Amino acid sequence: MLLWVVAPGCQKKRAEPPPPEPSAAAPVASDAAVAAAPSAQPPAAPAPKLPCPEGMALIAGRFCIDRWEATTVEADGQPHSPHHAVGPKKVKAEARAGVLPQAYISAEEGDAACRRAGKHLCTTQEWQDACMGAEQPYRVYPYGTQYEKGACNVERRLHPVVRVHGKYVHDSEVLNDPKLNQFDQTVAKTGEFSSCVTPEGVFDLQGNLLEWTQGDKKALLMGGHYLEAKLHGKGCRYVTAGHGAEYHDFTTGFRCCTKADKAAVQAMVAPPPPTPAEPAPAGSTPTDPPGMRGFASNTGKLPKLSPPPYEPADAACPVDMVHVAGLRCAEPKQLCKRWLPRLSVGQKIACAEFAEPSECVGTRRQLSYCIDQYEFTPPGYSHPLTHVNFGEAGNLCAAMGKRLCFEDEWEFACEGPEALPYPYGFVRDGQRCNHDFPEEQLVTGPDQFIDRRVPRDALPGCKSPFGVFNLVGNVDEWTARYNQPKGRRAILRGGWWLIGRNRCRAATDNHGEQYAGVQTGFRCCKASRGKLGAK
Repeated sequence: MLLWVVAPGCQKKRAEPPPPEPSAAAPVASDAAVAAAPSAQPPAAPAPKLPCPEGMALIAGRFCIDRWEATTVEADGQPHSPHHAVGPKKVKAEARAGVLPQAYISAEEGDAACRRAGKHLCTTQEWQDACMGAEQPYRVYPYGTQYEKGACNVERRLHPVVRVHGKYVHDSEVLNDPKLNQFDQTVAKTGEFSSCVTPEGVFDLQGNLLEWTQGDKKALLMGGHYLEAKLHGKGCRYVTAGHGAEYHDFTTGFRCCTKADKAAVQAMVAPPPPTPAEPAPAGSTPTDPPGMRGFASNTGKLPKLSPPPYEPADAACPVDMVHVAGLRCAEPKQLCKRWLPRLSVGQKIACAEFAEPSECVGTRRQLSYCIDQYEFTPPGYSHPLTHVNFGEAGNLCAAMGKRLCFEDEWEFACEGPEALPYPYGFVRDGQRCNHDFPEEQLVTGPDQFIDRRVPRDALPGCKSPFGVFNLVGNVDEWTARYNQPKGRRAILRGGWWLIGRNRCRAATDNHGEQYAGVQTGFRCCKASRGKLGAK
């Protein structure tokens, strides 16, 4: 899952032991020191101020919320145990990824810890806006409208009190036993459930620990916990009002909020406008064979295919594929320095420039596989195939002895071991990868899109560190999620001609597996071979 500081996104699978987006926390931009320069040159401009402190996400342009459930540190700066009540200690709240969050804390103690950090205990409305979204259509769960089993840390089967005492005992002393959350299958580290994340990058709002919030009249506990997250409402609507602000037990946690910096929010919407991408070169007007599937036809015939050869015979990958191998970072931290001016429902939509380099704050995992060098362009076609759905894309890959790429494979092929935000680096360039067209150059009428595809080899600069082309822009690409049931397997990566998801870590699952649009294409992957020798 990607942790980038100010923009939405996400992937939906349980993370390799975290992270996170940073998260361990999203960074706060400090003013850059002005380097000494010759008198003939002006001093370097200071780095832009961010609307939220490190480790917080901006919600609706109004307030900031911790991306992770809070941990605490004591007055001397040493960590306070998340398994022990706070008591009289003057702890301060922190938001970090990859650590156990503070349980055994009351609303009063949580608010005091937030205020020592220059923040406040989130109000119930702030918490719900972060979880459900501040604009319609509202989400039911942090990640969407439909429940996804395993996305969040909920419904653990074994109650820790029963594991300690052999039966359920309900009294204050037992429920505050420090041993309870030290069993496996109890509290998870912050960001560990990487699918349990909002589009703004806020983790674990459902499950893991109940979270104290300040309602209009009393403190409320929100979101459910790792044992139960349905009894008092679904997902973001889960609320229990049965305890006073002084109450705490092994399930109670918190996170902090603060007001957004208004000047920084306003500055986000006024960067220099991007240069619009140019139309495809003259003579390269997109065409698809008559009667065949393509941009103009979602009912045409699909091409007949066969597996490509290996040349030489002991090659790791077929001739049309690239071998990708290396260590993938599960959780890169990426700081947006400058935004594109276009907004969606009042919020930023795409980052124009990221700070260098990306910082890996999660685990690394070795990957080795083959991926198509270009978007799938069948024989006889001049441009990549579109108007295919998830199932059709998978069948076409299978006909070539391949399969659809898993999303982490696609992602690694795009960003490389350095976790680049864009396949070519850190500064967004719509001309380089065929995206960021203004709306007036996209449509001629309602649902009448202009075909802005370019041939697969028309953009030599849109190349990833592994030599894979057009992973962002041009056409959207179907990828597959691990271990998901039918109907939840599909996710689109890379974006197309619009201003939006044209990054290595951006994705959308808003379309079902049957969706086939003017922009939906794909590429394939398969396992790489060792040196087998000629046969």
